[in-house]
Amino acid sequence: MADDAIQGMLFAGLGETTVDDSIAERELRLCALNVNSANFARAQRLVDWLLGSECNVLVLTEMRPTDGGHLIRASLDAEGFQITSTRGWRDSRFHTAVASKGFDVTPVQPSAFDPRIVAADLTSAGGSVRLVGMYGLTNGMTAESSQRRQEFQQQALAYLAAIHQPNLCVAGDLNVVEPDHRPPLPAFEAHDYAFYSGLLGLGLRDAYRLGQPAGNDHSWFSPRFGNQRLDHTLVGQSAGIVQDCIYDHSPWRQELTDHAALRAVLRLRT
Repeated sequence: MADDAIQGMLFAGLGETTVDDSIAERELRLCALNVNSANFARAQRLVDWLLGSECNVLVLTEMRPTDGGHLIRASLDAEGFQITSTRGWRDSRFHTAVASKGFDVTPVQPSAFDPRIVAADLTSAGGSVRLVGMYGLTNGMTAESSQRRQEFQQQALAYLAAIHQPNLCVAGDLNVVEPDHRPPLPAFEAHDYAFYSGLLGLGLRDAYRLGQPAGNDHSWFSPRFGNQRLDHTLVGQSAGIVQDCIYDHSPWRQELTDHAALRAVLRLRT
C-alpha cells in the first residue's frame, strides 16, 4: 500500500473537522516539521500545508528570523495560533517556534538556554502537556562539531531534568538517531546515542516506536550520508495516550522542505 494511502488511513478525519477549542479539549494533534530555513516564497506554501494538516499544535524547527520566518509566524498568528519562542530568537541564527490553537499557553520558567529550545505548558479542558520543541545541533562531521553537539546535548538534558514533569513531551528535529538505527550511521558518536537514551531515561517514550516497534521510517534522506530518522516526538507517561504517530512524507516530496513531517495524535489526560 502506498505511503500516502497509509497516512490517510491513520489520520482519517483530520481533514473533515476544523481545528477548534472542542477538538483541542480532547486531543493534541501535533505536527513537528523542520522548515529548512524557508525563504519567502516557500514559506507561503509551507503555511498552506501546515494549515491543511488540521493540527492544533505545530513544532517548527530550523526557523530563521528572515522574511520567510516572519511570514510563517505572522500567517499562523493571523489564523489564530499563538506563537511561542524563547527570548532572543530574533537575534539567533536558528530558533524553534511552537504554534498552538485552542490551548492556554504559559511559557515555562526558567526559559531554555538557547532559542533552539522552547518550553510551554499547553492547557485545555481536556488536560495539560508540558511541550518542549527542540532543534538539535547538526552533525557537521568534524571534531569541533562533535564537541559543540555534545555540550548542547548535555545542557539540554540538564534543562529538561530541571523542568521535568510527568506530562513532559519533547518534539522536533533532534538531529540524533536511536542506537540501533537502520541503516547504521558511523558518523554519529557515542554522545549522540547517549542523548537519545538520556531522553528515554527521563521517562519519555518514543511515540513512533510505541506504534511501530520494527518500523524503519526516516525523516531526512541522503544518498551520501544515509537516510536518517532525526525527527522525534517523545512523550511522558502522564502526557496522554498516543493514538497515532507517523512520518508524513508529503512536505519533502512537494519540495516544501527537506524533511518529512512527524505527526502524532495524543489523547490528553484530564
